[in-house]
Order: sequence, then C-alpha cells, then structure tokens
Amino acid sequence: MKITIPHTKQIGESGEVTTAALNEIIRSTVDASTAKPTALEIYDSISQRYLFVRERQIYAAAELIGGQFNPTTIKEFIVGAGNMSFPRATWYELNTKIVHSLLVITQKKPTLRVSTSLVDLDELLDRIETEGKSCIVSATREDFCALLRYEKGTATAFCHEQTPPAQRETSHREEFLIKVYSNAAERPMNVCLYEDLLVSYAADAKNLADDFRGRFTDVYLSKPPVVILRFRDREIGRWEMDRPRLRIGRTPDNDIVIDNLGVSRLHAVIEENQGSFTVRDCDSLNGTVVNGERVPERVLQDGDEISIGKHTISFRVPTGHGIPENEAMAGFDQTMIINRNSVAPAVAAPREAGGVDAPVVGPRIPRLVIHTDYGDRVVEIADETVTIGRDADADVRVDAIFVGSRHAEIVRENGRVVLRRVGGLRAVKVRGRKVKEVELKDNDEIQIGRESFVFHE
Repeated sequence: MKITIPHTKQIGESGEVTTAALNEIIRSTVDASTAKPTALEIYDSISQRYLFVRERQIYAAAELIGGQFNPTTIKEFIVGAGNMSFPRATWYELNTKIVHSLLVITQKKPTLRVSTSLVDLDELLDRIETEGKSCIVSATREDFCALLRYEKGTATAFCHEQTPPAQRETSHREEFLIKVYSNAAERPMNVCLYEDLLVSYAADAKNLADDFRGRFTDVYLSKPPVVILRFRDREIGRWEMDRPRLRIGRTPDNDIVIDNLGVSRLHAVIEENQGSFTVRDCDSLNGTVVNGERVPERVLQDGDEISIGKHTISFRVPTGHGIPENEAMAGFDQTMIINRNSVAPAVAAPREAGGVDAPVVGPRIPRLVIHTDYGDRVVEIADETVTIGRDADADVRVDAIFVGSRHAEIVRENGRVVLRRVGGLRAVKVRGRKVKEVELKDNDEIQIGRESFVFHE
C-alpha cells in the first residue's frame, strides 16, 4: 500500500529508478523548487522515502514505513533509494503550509496519539479551537494521510493528497472530518496532535550553489574529513568528522583529550556547518594555531595543521565515496557521555575500519544532561556522590561569581537520588524553587545562576 502525501500538484514521475537515473531525478526536483517548495518521493512495495526542497536547496529527508514517518539524513535517502527493490519516483509541488506540516509530523513526537475508534474527533477539534492552539492534527494509516493545520485556534489549511482549489463549499475542518470519518469506517486510523512546530534542516544539509550541475552523490556520499592527532610525529589517534563537532581539550568529557597542562579544559572545537569545517578557539589560555598563525577561528582546508600546545592535529579530506553499494546506514548518538567510573558504564565496542563506535549499554544509570554551546554533555551519577561547584576537580564545574568551590552535591542513598546545597552564595533551584535538600525526580531541572542541568533517572 502507498500513501500519497499532500501536495498542490504532481510535477513528474518515472518508471524504475536506477542508480544512474537518480541524480537527474533529484535535479528535476531541485530545478522545480525555484518558485514553490517540492518533494521527491522514491518508493517500492515496502517503504517510501522523501526529499524536501525549497529554493534549490535540499534541506530535509524522511522515510515512511507502515504509515509511520521518520526523519533521515539526505545521505540515508540516497543510499536507501539505491537499496530499494524496483523503486519508482514521483515529484510534487507543495506550498509552505504543506511542507512545514509534513516536516512537523516527520520530525516531532506527538502530544497525543490515539485511534479513531477511541477518540471523539469533533470534541478534540472543539478543544483546540476553544484554547486557541497552534498545532497540527494528523490522521494516518498505511494507505492514508490527512493533515489539519491550526493557527491560534483557526483552521488555516487542510491537506489530503491533492489540495483542493481555493474555492470550496465547506470549511477546512469539515473537509478533514469528512475524509477521516469516511475512511475510518473501513478500518481505524491513528490520530496525532502535534504542538511542537519548530522544524530543522537535516544534519547533513549543505549549501548548494545556484548553478550547481554536479552529481548529488558526490556531495552527500563523500567520505567525511579525518582529524589526526600527533605528538612529535607519532600518531596518537584519528577521528572521522561524522558528527556536528569535535571538542578538543584537557578534560575527559572532550572528544579529543590532550592531557597536558598547556591545554585548556575546553580548548577548541572543530565544527561542520552545511559542508564546510571550522576550527574555533574557545578562549583558551595558550591559543589555537593553524599553519603557524594564532587564530580565533578559521575555515579548514585539506592539509591544514592545527597546533595545540605541543600536539598537532592534521585535517584531511579523503576523496572518493565513503558508502559502498548496499551498505546499511547506521545512526549514532551525538551526545557525549562521561563515564565517571567502572560501575555499569556504557562501553564502546571495537571500531571497525571506517565505522563508528557502537555503544553497548549496561544497566540504566541516573544522569545529568548539561546543555552547552558545543552540544549536550551527560554526566552519569554512578558514584555515591557527584559534586557541583567552582573547584577545578568538581565533577560538574560551574565557574561563576558567588558559586562555592563545592556548591552542591548529588548523593545516591537508599535507592534515592538527593540534591543538597553545601556552600556558596547562589541559590540552588529545582523545578523553579529554591532548595537546600530535595529528592530528584525524572526530568527535574536544576538551576545554579545561569547554569541549568536536567536530571534523568
């Protein structure tokens, strides 16, 4: 069975999509997006894959299996299309409301998910309108997809397969209900309510030049750059830039750890931004040097040498394609995990050539999630006590005025996890209230000054 996504009109279609033909089909979709957003669909008997394009830029991708949408990278779209069985293609013209609605149901978790046999849909829509919500309501099945969009309690767009002309005799809400009730009479479908409407680009989205006429596989399937750490011409380690950033510093929570007093706790980061890579100094004491010149920030080119203290980091851009034919795409967790001791840590499996460390996770350990400018850090509370403060040896360091060297501690005792304030002048808040001692619950937010952490059981 196949779902037809909402669209304003069908632009084109093709028979079986070969690897050789895929590039030109993507180009047709990109060329057509100059005036209106477009979507390319590649499908077979099992799944459907989508690229979303606007103003000649490919900015998101998704996969649909059994009526369930999931976000993917653009690389996964291309590789997945090549692994399909006798795939076909259709490309569509959309409008801004349709494409945004599709991205929401692709990327976000619903606030509510229920079967049509268990919900009074009229009552749900009444509540949305009464409360003035901005949201998207979807009704899906493995062969059906209808979307109703609300803006401040007003239904502004109904999307089902081909969007009807502007002239209509019924309201958006009535059209949605008629379509859903008539189809649900045969078999129930899933109704979802989405209230988080913030969508994002695919992790590997890149800026394409307006006159780009090359091969899309060369852009999205090329091997990632490699970063090589050396000390006195001896290679210590190498990392693929297969993540948004690499943190470099002295402490164990960094991706590249340089255990030298001349290196700051967080010394520098190498970041990817839509295809280009930049090294940025993080206000380190001794600075970051690129090709002999101390720089605050520098776009990296193949062969650049980064000097941090007595160590050298080489930036290399391999040639050729990094994904062999029929290779399965595997995701990986971009959250950095600090394993504080050997009690049930997450253990990295051996790295295979060109692969990514696969985590083998032991028993669940309570943890703090710390949001930083350089990504999320996770501190596992595996010890009996975790310290928070300004001291350089604190497990969670908060370097701010009026924060004590040992400001607070998190203690595991009798099956509970307890937060205690032990010093300093700044208040410690949990759930927005000042506390001296409190038992932590899942998703509690801890605030000390401007710093905040989220506790997870």
